[in-house]
Amino acid sequence: MRLAAFIPILWIGYTTTALCAPALESVTNCVLGSDRSHKFELLRGHAIDSTAVYFFRQDDAAPVPLYSGDEDQSRGEVIQTACVGTKERIFVMSGEFNSNFIQGVAVRFNNKARRWERIDFAERNRPTAVYLGAQGMKILIPNGMRNESRKRYIIYRFDAAKGNGEQSYSNRLPDSQSVRIPLSKNQ
Repeated sequence: MRLAAFIPILWIGYTTTALCAPALESVTNCVLGSDRSHKFELLRGHAIDSTAVYFFRQDDAAPVPLYSGDEDQSRGEVIQTACVGTKERIFVMSGEFNSNFIQGVAVRFNNKARRWERIDFAERNRPTAVYLGAQGMKILIPNGMRNESRKRYIIYRFDAAKGNGEQSYSNRLPDSQSVRIPLSKNQ
């Protein structure tokens, strides 16, 4: 095949692929870390009715689905997000996904430990505060007393060894500095 005939075939293949690729819309951008040197972006695409599949991008990496596994695990609605903190910025998001509970994530870049920290949670209530410490972060969720504990608070703590959140119950607030989470509706 001559090169002149091959170029139009390549162009047709390229434009067909570009038209079929789903466009991702930016929902929230948040600059994280105490030095504001890391970027976190929440994106959405594949809309069906009031739902969309949510993706995230850390720094300049390629977007990945919010939850691992089947892409439909990341399909949600009634999403609320916040980029909170003054000395250090943290991203918090919650919404209705494939669970009977509100699901969400909290993401931090811990400059002291030089690592990304992420807590996944699923509860009846949305988080109200995030607590920061050198060892990790904690998410505070009021307990509606309708689950397996009579304690006032559900606390998810980032566990560096596991790379995710560890759930506990308490009647006391954590000792570290807290940041209130004023969630804004983005859906």
